[in-house]
Amino acid sequence: MKNIILQHWQGPINELTQLSVDNISNYAQSLGAEHALLRGPAFRAGLTSPCQKLVMLSAQWDEYDTVVMMDPDMFVRKNIDKDIFRDESGIGRHYGIQKTLVLNLARRFPLLGDPNYAYWGGSIYRLERDMRVRLRQHLRESEFHQFSGNYEDEGIMHRLAVLEGVKNHKAHYLTRDMWNKSSFEEDVEDSYIVHIRTKIKQGGPKQDKIKNYQALVDRGLI
Repeated sequence: MKNIILQHWQGPINELTQLSVDNISNYAQSLGAEHALLRGPAFRAGLTSPCQKLVMLSAQWDEYDTVVMMDPDMFVRKNIDKDIFRDESGIGRHYGIQKTLVLNLARRFPLLGDPNYAYWGGSIYRLERDMRVRLRQHLRESEFHQFSGNYEDEGIMHRLAVLEGVKNHKAHYLTRDMWNKSSFEEDVEDSYIVHIRTKIKQGGPKQDKIKNYQALVDRGLI
C-alpha cells in the first residue's frame, strides 16, 4: 500500500502552520506514508485558499492508494497509535455542525446541493483512489466560483457527491469527530487528532491559535 498525507498553505508560513506540518509529517512517517505540503494555487488560480485543497483529487496522486488532506492547524495527539489509513474507512467528518451546514447549503443553492448526499467537513478528507477518480470526473469549472468564499471546498465536494450519487450515509463518514476534535472541546483528550481553533471555550472568547496550541502542549496532549 502506498499512501500520502497532504497539507495546503497559501502565503508565508507562520509558527502554528510549521508546527502542524512537522507534527503531521512525523505522523505520516510513523505510518510508513509520505507527506507533502502544497503551496499557493495548487488547484485553480482565482479560487480561495480552502478551495485549493481540491488538488487532492488530481491524477497526480493516482499512484497512491489513499490520499489524506489535512488543514495545517491539525495535530495528532500524543501516544496515539491509530492509523488513519488502516483503522478508518470513511471519507470525512459529518458530525455536529456538518448536519446543519448541508441543510443550509441545499436551501441556498437548491440546484446544486441536496441533503440526501454526502457532506464532509473541510479540515480532513480521507480518499481512496476509486473515490478520487469518481469525484473528479464531475469537476465543473463553471460551478467552482459558486462556493469560493462561500462553503469553500466543502461546497465543491458536496456538489461532486451529488453528481456522483454518494449518499448521505454513515459508511462515507469518519468516526464521529475523533479525527477532528476542536481544541476547545471539553473532551479533546479523547480525540486522535486535534483541530486548533481560536475559541477558548464553546461559546468563546477567542484568542490567537498559537496560545490554544500551547495550552494543549502544557496539558501534555500534543
